[in-house]
Amino acid sequence: MSVQDQTLVDLVSEVFRLFRALKSASHEPLPEGVGVAHIGIVSLLAQVGECRATALAEVMGIGPSALSRQLAELDEQGYVARRPDPEDGRATLIAVSSQGTELLSRVMSSRAARLRSQLKGWDEIDAKQALIAVSRLTDALLGSPRGESVNPG
Repeated sequence: MSVQDQTLVDLVSEVFRLFRALKSASHEPLPEGVGVAHIGIVSLLAQVGECRATALAEVMGIGPSALSRQLAELDEQGYVARRPDPEDGRATLIAVSSQGTELLSRVMSSRAARLRSQLKGWDEIDAKQALIAVSRLTDALLGSPRGESVNPG
């Protein structure tokens, strides 16, 4: 049985409400010169692993020029490291530096603490069910074959 139109409309509305809530909740003290977008880049780069800036931009769904300035700032602050691509001397590979890993760890710990406070009425089962639902929705929106692969236990 397919999903009813009104349910889809409500789901879109709720997803955007969730997005706004997450955006509001992500305002936290960050080191000088580091913004939420920088944290997003470092986080995604940590997931993707060392790669060319063009590949990272593609994963992010933006053009390389839009990413270039932010990568330069992150490099200047020591949160990413660059090295020549051994397969193409004209290209550069980028990766999260140890300083970037530490930054990401601090930010994620802070976010987890805030979320723990906001979800104080939830138990582990509630959180796992939400995790599964959000993961399935994300996978569906991305066209990912992962399906229900979040391990609830």
